[in-house]
Amino acid sequence: MRLKTLGVVLITALAAFTMLYWVTDDSRRESVAVAQEDELLEFGEVIFSDNPAEPAAAGCAQCHGADGTGGEPGAQVVGPNLHSRSIFDKLKVNPNYVHLAVSYGGVVVSGNVNSPMPAWSAEVGGPLNEQQIEAVVALVESWAAEAGEQPVEDVEDTVEAGAEIYATAGCVTCHAEDLSGTTAGPDITGIGSGLVDLSGFATPTGADQMETDYDADPRAFLEQWIRDSAGNYGASGMPPHPESSLSESALQALITFLLEGDH
Repeated sequence: MRLKTLGVVLITALAAFTMLYWVTDDSRRESVAVAQEDELLEFGEVIFSDNPAEPAAAGCAQCHGADGTGGEPGAQVVGPNLHSRSIFDKLKVNPNYVHLAVSYGGVVVSGNVNSPMPAWSAEVGGPLNEQQIEAVVALVESWAAEAGEQPVEDVEDTVEAGAEIYATAGCVTCHAEDLSGTTAGPDITGIGSGLVDLSGFATPTGADQMETDYDADPRAFLEQWIRDSAGNYGASGMPPHPESSLSESALQALITFLLEGDH
């Protein structure tokens, strides 16, 4: 009789445990997922850093800044701000956007073979294995997600605001902080007084039309050129900047800086 009672108690206890385990399964899985995500982001921060005391550091911060908000003045390559709504919007179109850029370099997302963003994947001779790449990608995507949650605000159409857009929208990566150009993009210091000299870079098939349009209305020309130079004048290595990545007010401020700024 005692054994029978004990058996009933054990079966009841097992059933209660099973029910409790089943009820709490989702929250437990969520807790584990959050812990794994936090661990991945922490690893991503290590890979992103340029801390010489950390063997796993890849040095992304050398170009993109210690906190990912853009390269510091004087850096060999001034990388763009990665806390970017532009990246957020691009991820909605292509969820692999950041992974492709990190793995295979800037050329796969911009089409610019001279992009200063190198390939990091060990598959193509880079220094990072897939686990390290996943960690950096997770970190950048988390920054982009935070930026995407912020409301889009109109940019004031001033030279000062345009200079900020120039510094944060990635223009400095190809054209340098002082607009003097890099191996990836030409010197544009004289953009306010005439067409840029593209010697040494791809010459668009619509070069003659470019000159005509610039002479007629420099601002309208730059709107077309920045939005989609290849679509309007032929391939030149200049990546497109649709409204999803560069708002209309930001574009106008950028053009004001280019045409009227002291450079």
